[in-house]
Amino acid sequence: MSASMSEFFFRTDFFVVQCRKNFVGGVRVGFTASRRVGNAVVRNRCKRRLRELARQLLPLYGRESCDFVFIAKKSLFSAKWAELQDACTYALKNISSKVTK
Repeated sequence: MSASMSEFFFRTDFFVVQCRKNFVGGVRVGFTASRRVGNAVVRNRCKRRLRELARQLLPLYGRESCDFVFIAKKSLFSAKWAELQDACTYALKNISSKVTK
C-alpha cells in the first residue's frame, strides 16, 4: 500500500466498516464474518444482514470510487434491525465525511 492511499474505518457495536478509495470507479463491497462470530449458520446470517444493510444504505450514504468492507461482530446476529440500520447510517455518514476531506 502506498502512503497516498487513505483507509478509513468506523467501529460500531455490531460491525466494523472499512473504506478505501479505489481507482476503478464505482462502489465495491465485501463482507466477512470470522469463526469467532459463530458457526456457519450464524456467520451466514450475519453476512446476509450486512448485505441487506449495504444494499439499502450505500446508495444513500456511500461514496463513489470507494471500496467498503463490512466485518461482522458477534452481537450482529441478535441485534434488532432498527439498531443495525441506525449504526450503519451513522458509520457511513462518518466515513463519507472523512473521505471527502
